[in-house]
Amino acid sequence: MTKFNPGDKAYIIESTIFVEKVAVVKFAGRMYLIKYPNGNGGYEFRESRLYKTEAEAKKVIDSRK
Repeated sequence: MTKFNPGDKAYIIESTIFVEKVAVVKFAGRMYLIKYPNGNGGYEFRESRLYKTEAEAKKVIDSRK
């Protein structure tokens, strides 16, 4: 069972300090294809780098300081 489904919103951590909202496009081979809301391209991420809420992502950032 996957953590996210196509069409779901997720959050990622960029540059170890920024939280960005993204959209999940598809899931294949333990990798998620995500797209930025204002972007044209997509990127692949492992499930461990995606978070369900902004607060969850910020908590990870705070624990790394």
